[in-house]
Parts: sequence; structure tokens; C-alpha cells
Amino acid sequence: MATSGFTNTHRLFLQAAISKRLMTEATALDLYSQDNFSDFVGQLNEGLNSVELEFRRAQDEVSGAFVMALFDAIVMADDEAFCISSTAALHEAGKLKNKENKPLALSKKDAESLLDRFVKDQWLIRSAAGAYSLSMRSLLELQTYLKETYDDQIQECTLCMEIVTKGQRCVVAACSCRLHNHCAGTYFGNMNKPVCPTCSSAWTGRTLIGLSDRTAAPSTVRRRRRRREDGGAEVGEDGGQDENGGDEEEDA
Repeated sequence: MATSGFTNTHRLFLQAAISKRLMTEATALDLYSQDNFSDFVGQLNEGLNSVELEFRRAQDEVSGAFVMALFDAIVMADDEAFCISSTAALHEAGKLKNKENKPLALSKKDAESLLDRFVKDQWLIRSAAGAYSLSMRSLLELQTYLKETYDDQIQECTLCMEIVTKGQRCVVAACSCRLHNHCAGTYFGNMNKPVCPTCSSAWTGRTLIGLSDRTAAPSTVRRRRRRREDGGAEVGEDGGQDENGGDEEEDA
């Protein structure tokens, strides 16, 4: 990282920004608490340029709401698919609302442009079959947000304890074991009869998390149900209880 003009003030501000991931302009100004904030950010980005990072300011409520809606649909995808189709992604764009719960106008063309931008900026990955999933950048930079927001819905690899959205899972539905493909390959490499590291059931490697790059995602948004914090019955996103304990399906 370039050090010319890069002071301890820049370093402290950068540490705070990294810990928060995202912050409002008011929070950023409180952290800096001096004049010439634009010049300060310019110096900060000069120092970050050598490691291909940038401190950005954004005012686009629509794109922010859209990417959060996409993240929610991907993380909550039924049967741990951790991806959604382009049709389902565009359907999410049509449901966007602002903080006042009023609809946000986003045309299909604008939604498609934003999807292209999210892929270009490496927040999302688009598979050969047109399915959108979380990128490595999202999993690394938004790890704290994802774990805090989705808690028991997000999955961690039993071996390396990092988030896993593509990999293998135990054939026993009640078992919590999830593995990255590379972790599974290393762990089971010398076993003639692989068994689950958690429950010791036979491990086939054919029960998957996520979809293969050439498998199309469902055209409808189908979410897993969230559980109440008190451990009660499962509830849907609208707070309504599902009499059968099943999944909620929304037409795309």
C-alpha cells in the first residue's frame, strides 16, 4: 500500500470502515470529525489503489435495496440451493419498497442492468445456466452481515468453519454436517468407506448444497421458513404461520 500522505488517521478510519462494512455518510463524517472530507477520501483511495480497493460513496437507494433482496432470496433459497434464476431475480425487483414501505420503481431493463453490474463488480456470480449466487467477494467481505442476519440459515463447513454455499451435506436430514467440495476431497481422500465426520453415517457425496453451474434454478422464488427466536412454530416472512410447516412459494 502506498504510504505517501497516508497517516494514522487514514489507518484508523479504514479499520473502522472495514469493521462496519457499510456506513451512512453521517457515520463516516462522525468518524472523521474534521473538514475537507472529500480530500481525505481522495488520499485514502490513493493509498488503497495499490491493493485494488476503493472507499466508495453511493446514493442509489434502488440498487442497495435490490442487492439486499437478491441476497435474501439466495441465502433463503429452498433446499439449500443458494441461488436463484434470472426470472426470480427480476421478480424480486418488482417487489422493492423503500423505508416508508412505498414501491420503488425499477423497470425490467434497469433491473437487468443492475444484475450485470453486480456480476461485473463481483458481488454475484452468474452460472452457465443463468443462475445467480453469492460470489467469493460477498462471502468474505459480508461474512459478518450474513452470519448476523441469517444466523442458523447460513451454513458453515464442519471442517474449516467458513461459509459454504456450494458443496456436500450429510444424507441424514437431522445432521448439521456441511462440507466444501475441496474440504470433503481432502478429508475423505484416503477412506475406503467415507462416513460423516459428525454422525458417522455413510457419506455418498451426492447430496449437494447449491446447484451445479449447468443446472437451471427454479423460475419461482421458494424460500425456507425462518424460525422464531423463542423456538416456536415456523413462520413465513409475513409473520403468518404455515399450518403444514411447509415452504412458501411465490410466483415469479
